[in-house]
Amino acid sequence: MAVFWAGVGRVSTQRWLAGAVRTELARLRGLVGGELAEQVLAQRLERRLGMQAGRPVVELEGWLLKRGLPQKPGCWSHLCDDGVRIDTGGGCSSCDSVMGDHRALRASVASAVAAEVPELPLQDRRREVERRMHERVQVRAAAEGERRERAAAERAAHQEALAARREELDAAERERVTAPCQECGIPEAAGLCLVCSSGRRTRDLLQQAVDVIVAVRADLDDPAGTAELAEQVAADTRRLLEDAVARSVDTQAQGVLAYTRARIAEQILAGRRASALVRLAAGEEAETEADRAYEAAMRRRHRYPTRSLALRAAEEAAERAGEAAARTMLRDRLARLQDERSARPPASGGWERRCAEFARRPLPGDSPAVGGAVDLAEGLVSAA
Repeated sequence: MAVFWAGVGRVSTQRWLAGAVRTELARLRGLVGGELAEQVLAQRLERRLGMQAGRPVVELEGWLLKRGLPQKPGCWSHLCDDGVRIDTGGGCSSCDSVMGDHRALRASVASAVAAEVPELPLQDRRREVERRMHERVQVRAAAEGERRERAAAERAAHQEALAARREELDAAERERVTAPCQECGIPEAAGLCLVCSSGRRTRDLLQQAVDVIVAVRADLDDPAGTAELAEQVAADTRRLLEDAVARSVDTQAQGVLAYTRARIAEQILAGRRASALVRLAAGEEAETEADRAYEAAMRRRHRYPTRSLALRAAEEAAERAGEAAARTMLRDRLARLQDERSARPPASGGWERRCAEFARRPLPGDSPAVGGAVDLAEGLVSAA
């Protein structure tokens, strides 16, 4: 092949052919991997040169592009090339299947001809078999052509549907982006501006922080006492939040204040969850689970080389069991609190009373914010 390549006179033509070779190599790498791609292409070119039956390659450019480089499967398999599997180098079983179907069809046609016109001479019978075979092949080819046309039409319809759906999604996205804020009405806020989005998140985080305290400290069998404690904790939590915001920022910019409130609300929730888990882990139920885990680990102390290692493993198992029990209790208490809150009848006054309560709450920009930035994590945890 190097001799033929050297026969290409123009450098531009060599580069062009080299690009075609690299393209085919890249395609083969996707089929058989990078290690076999060059070997498969070299074997293909040698096989195609052998098919020349000694005839010289007169025009290398055309021979490479038309006969040498293209893969020519003999069946439906994408790994077939001239009846050879490009991944293994062996014969293509799919081609054998196609050939078997062809032989079976020929045998069926020959049997039918022999049964219908047994008096025909051998040569005439062969011609009749070939004629009927040609008809069968033409019918199959026509059916295959129709199938391909249907598949092409289905692909085209699918592409049109995708394009239409993509246009719908783009239009919906443009409409969403240009939509005003649902709460403050600022235009082109994607339905919710940064300040209002942060406000929603802050309210959700504060509600979770209140629920954690109520779930741990309240007697959930006393709905009235639980509701009273929830109101008190909610007021304390809002006051804690505003005091922390006032100490952390020195600007009245609504975006900065909203972001700071959300960040501090996250710290409050994290601190209260940690405190609640510590409190529950020190309770009787968690202690019982820890003792059980400790005893179970000590029953397996023979697996450790020394008693000190066995004691350490038992203590770690007890600690893990206590923490898991605390998490389970907190989750169960929160779920029970939510269930009782959902089943509780609405307060007197309905939405009028609730709207009045909302109206009395301070807006995000009402509280003064002075002072420098401070780290509030430890203070919030202790205040919780």
